[in-house]
This record gives sequence, structure tokens and C-alpha cells, in this order.
Amino acid sequence: MRRNPYHCGDAVFLKPGVLGNTQPDGPGRIVSVLPEAQGAVRYRVRFQHENFERNVALDEIDAMMSTASRLGKAENPSPRETGSSWINLNTIKIRK
Repeated sequence: MRRNPYHCGDAVFLKPGVLGNTQPDGPGRIVSVLPEAQGAVRYRVRFQHENFERNVALDEIDAMMSTASRLGKAENPSPRETGSSWINLNTIKIRK
């Protein structure tokens, strides 16, 4: 069983020439991690300027480019990573 280096929401780039002439431009966002089948980790990825999702294997992802985009994401953490949220839990009232 392989270690899964990517998670939902990560930006990934494909290796050049993996999809031939239909190679998407720019990064794609991982929508979901699919169950491991026959020893291969696969992801559902949606690319910019496309209105559908692609089924991409781990070995089709360019690790160097994707790691660089991941490091850039760490500089600007999302509200989920910082612990703050758009929901203010102090304003929620619960009846007893």
C-alpha cells in the first residue's frame, strides 16, 4: 500500500504528454481521492477551463510542480488551516 501524498483541495500538475493532445493547461484541484485498486492510487481532478473531472493516477502527476504549488499554498493558509471559520460558533443558540 502506497503512501498518499495528496489530499482534497491540493493543486496538481500533470506530467507533459500524459494525455497527448488533450493536455489541460494549468493546475488541477483534487476533488476526491479514490479507493486504491490494484496497487494504484487514483484521484478525481478538475482542471481550470474544464467543466468535467478527470480520473488521474498518482504516477501521472508531476511531483516537482505539484510540490511547488503546495509550498505556495502553505504561505497563505486557508481559514480551515488557521482554525477560524466563516461560522461564528458564539452566535449559535440551542434550545433546551
